[in-house]
Amino acid sequence: MTLQRYREKRDFRKTPEPRGGEAHRTKVGLRFVVQKHAARTLHYDFRLEWGGTLKSWAVPKGPSLDPKDKRLAVEVEDHPLEYGDFEGVIPEHEYGAGKVEIWDRGTWTPEGDAERGLREGHLAFTLSGKRLSGRWALIRMNRRDRGGKRPWLLIKEREARPGATDGVVALPTRPVAARRTRGSDPDPAALPATLEPELATLVAEAPTGPGWIYEFKYDGYRILARIDGRDVKLVTRGSQDWTGRFPRIAAELAGKNLGPAWLDGEVCVLDDRGRSSFSALQRVLSGESKAQPLYAIFDAPFLAGRDLRALALTERRAALERALGKPRPGSSLAFSAALAGSGAKLRAAACKRGLEGIMGKRADSAYRHARTRDWIKLKCRQRQEFVIGGYSPPQGSRVGLGALLLGVQEEGKLRYVGRVGTGFGAAMLTSLERKLSRLAIAASPFDPAPKGALSRGVTWVEPDLVAEVAFAEWTHDGHVRQASFEGLREDKSAQDVRRERA
Repeated sequence: MTLQRYREKRDFRKTPEPRGGEAHRTKVGLRFVVQKHAARTLHYDFRLEWGGTLKSWAVPKGPSLDPKDKRLAVEVEDHPLEYGDFEGVIPEHEYGAGKVEIWDRGTWTPEGDAERGLREGHLAFTLSGKRLSGRWALIRMNRRDRGGKRPWLLIKEREARPGATDGVVALPTRPVAARRTRGSDPDPAALPATLEPELATLVAEAPTGPGWIYEFKYDGYRILARIDGRDVKLVTRGSQDWTGRFPRIAAELAGKNLGPAWLDGEVCVLDDRGRSSFSALQRVLSGESKAQPLYAIFDAPFLAGRDLRALALTERRAALERALGKPRPGSSLAFSAALAGSGAKLRAAACKRGLEGIMGKRADSAYRHARTRDWIKLKCRQRQEFVIGGYSPPQGSRVGLGALLLGVQEEGKLRYVGRVGTGFGAAMLTSLERKLSRLAIAASPFDPAPKGALSRGVTWVEPDLVAEVAFAEWTHDGHVRQASFEGLREDKSAQDVRRERA
């Protein structure tokens, strides 16, 4: 965080704006302020205290309490904390010339890791002010404006009371990225070279009421497909090129008239009861099985050369289903159909069938390149990724290794959260030991390090590999209980692994 850009743009001999650098964080919490700025064009400056400065965005139409409005918020330079109290007139010919007055202020509370949210482009938070309150989100768009600035969207989350208008800045212009009407035809658009997927938020209970669609939660790898003519690339959510791993899927996509397009889905392997199995997919990728992976496609951010991201989810899915057509026997492509029923009943039915869970999505939501609450996941059992920080020696007739020592990232440290010693086949035990032995290090990567019997005979390793693990519950001291190994997650970075909380 620096004020260099802020100071370079201003002559403090002429402007009454504060130079900054003297204020310190107060004990009342993180502050926010919205300033009405009658510069060359009227706009509203939205500022959040973070890291000793005010993170700042220029919002041309101002914040709106209507969750349907996506207000453009252009990221600008950090401002000093003193600016949160500034009101006055910036002289003509100076940067930002015009009247500045405080429109609202109060405190804000980030949801989750704010530093990560700012870095990755999805910051969720709660405001407590006179005009603005409740849950909000800032979502960074995947482009820059003509001046090189990063545009975001400022969005009120859906807890706002219906029809609320008091305190809303209402200007007679069309909302940025407004949803199009059903049946509209988006303009042709250039196909981006890369695309960040929308990610779902884990929740404990299904929402009640209408406006949601539900799908099966597939137990596989999230894959985005970029189609440009017959050129098809399959990439993971971490932008790894996996086209060579699923050549049949790529070939089928190339044979359909879908592009230019970006498709979003999950590659999985189904058993004879129609259930997806991550371990079965692992066996295919390792060459132990000849089963055919299936690409279950559930969204189309781009299709037939048109950008569909601003359309409602139902419209994108309808266009996708039409484009895919009726499935033929033996195809490795499938449209992920919506399920009929309430979220609670569908989740119960999925759990009874032994499935991983279901996904819920707001029917009218646009496609956003971040983790959102428009997409939610409801699991049947506890399951997530963990970083491998070490392994114990095998006992008795067991080969390879005994158990994996697991960790999650927490406040910049790798925290130990327990072991997993079941769910391995003999081949996997041997393969894992071979991979992990190459990563051996002298000291524990966990902070604090496990002590006593927990560390006896353990081979510590560089915390690079990520394991998918199912377990019964978290214990009171933050360890997993009755854990079972599901496979390695080659598509996930160890730096991104944190404890999932509903």
